[in-house]
Amino acid sequence: MRLRLNPIALALLTTFAGAAHGAERAPDAGQSIRDIQNQPLELPPKQTLELNLPEAPDTTPKVSGPTLQVNGFTVSGNTAIASDELLPLLADLQNRVVSLGELQAGAARITALYRQKGYPLARAYLPAQEIDKGVVTISVLEGQYGQVKINNQSRMRDFALRQPLAALQPGEAVHAAPLERSLLLLQQTPGVTVHSTLQPGTAVGATDLVVDVKDAALLSGQVDLDNYGNRFTGEYRLGGTLNLANPLGLGDQASVRVMGSDEDQHYYRAAYQLPIGPWSTQVGVAYSDMDYQLAKDFDELDAKGNARIATVFVQQPLIRTRAFSLNAQVQYDHKHLRDDIDLYESKSKKQARVITTSLDGNLRDNLLGGGVSAFSLAWSEGSLNLDGQFDKLYDGLTAKTAGRFQKINPSVVRLQRLSERFSLYGQVQGQWADGNLDSSEKISLGGAYGVRAYPQGEASGDQGYVANLELRYALTEQWNLLTFVDHGAVRLNKDTWADGENHRSLSATGVGANWSAGGWRLNTVAAWRVGNADPQSDVARTPRVWAQVSKAF
Repeated sequence: MRLRLNPIALALLTTFAGAAHGAERAPDAGQSIRDIQNQPLELPPKQTLELNLPEAPDTTPKVSGPTLQVNGFTVSGNTAIASDELLPLLADLQNRVVSLGELQAGAARITALYRQKGYPLARAYLPAQEIDKGVVTISVLEGQYGQVKINNQSRMRDFALRQPLAALQPGEAVHAAPLERSLLLLQQTPGVTVHSTLQPGTAVGATDLVVDVKDAALLSGQVDLDNYGNRFTGEYRLGGTLNLANPLGLGDQASVRVMGSDEDQHYYRAAYQLPIGPWSTQVGVAYSDMDYQLAKDFDELDAKGNARIATVFVQQPLIRTRAFSLNAQVQYDHKHLRDDIDLYESKSKKQARVITTSLDGNLRDNLLGGGVSAFSLAWSEGSLNLDGQFDKLYDGLTAKTAGRFQKINPSVVRLQRLSERFSLYGQVQGQWADGNLDSSEKISLGGAYGVRAYPQGEASGDQGYVANLELRYALTEQWNLLTFVDHGAVRLNKDTWADGENHRSLSATGVGANWSAGGWRLNTVAAWRVGNADPQSDVARTPRVWAQVSKAF
């Protein structure tokens, strides 16, 4: 193959190979698709699960009723908890005269232990008996499943409804953890509403679970308008999302996202996923397509490009309760990136294959008044291939991004209740890499979700972190006011190849207001730079204002 380098390309190669590697560049396909797809962690909505479970029994000793000499106890009917664990609860009632009320309170202790270990329907009681040598028998009804009945009035297929309930088998003791997990997984199925009740079964001690399932909305989505884009590819963006819930009656979901900017950037994404197997494993595919052309300061270059990403993923719910959820996911992305500069007849093509393994979850607690947290930890390993000879030569003299790479991305967010109206919101996201990365894999400090006094894509590097802290005030049910501080630091290149600044640190402070009502939502902030770090990727604005309005349907 013949390597063709025109004089301009040679000048670019020799100039940039020896230039300070800290200089900012115009956005390319990799950065543009990353800026669109990278979103902050979202806090989960509150999960509700209504079941008519009995209240905890009263274990207060009662000196009432007839008395008898008690020398020991036996426990019958218990299979979930061994007698060796139950009998010590009654030790203080042995070898003395005990009233009937005290015996009933002792049985309540056994019931309470069952409840503590997650058996909400278990009940210990004193059966009719003849006392022999002072040995009293306490029987346990552990609360077993009779039938699991599904009243299906939805488009969901019966076998798909039974998959999340597979762990609840007739004849087994009703245990809170698998019951809660199964019902929450069923409630999260797209396109259905679920109402569950526990009813007395036909057999003694049996309980039937009755699940009523009805259709929810088939279509949902939102339309949004914001100025979150990069000025050179389109600062003002109009987007729309359409979700199709349970279209095949399998608990599946299809979604389409479309977005365009004022500088002819276009983005499309289509995705489909469905649950398979008794563990509610989610399997999905997605395809993203983005085209851009540079405007403003780079208009004369006639520069444009595109990004195509094909995605396959598998997600497994590991833990599911009303207070805590944990998921594991494996995702494969095949990326095609292209950047053309027609003025110089320059064409750059890249392919990246990335496998990402991640854990994510959320937690509700009562710490310091209560709060909700979300977290994620992702590990990615991939390879980058450069198609053009010039790109390979340039990369070999500079960043050496071609080949294999690894990175780790931790992220955590929390909303902490301070009082009836005040709350504190905090978020930290970071990235660590084992070497220099392509622009599609870097982390940026600036933007509406980063250090908000700086433009979208400002200070992109191989590893770093961004932290946000907001004090929020609920002015009314619809209006929230906030003040915030942002800070981030980034190492532009993990491995340096020329002299120049390789680190950037940015800080900001500002105020904002959020409004929501009737499916409408408005988010606005104004941010000011803290310190002497001027933006390098775009012009400075003081303050820098971000705004987004959306309508959900």
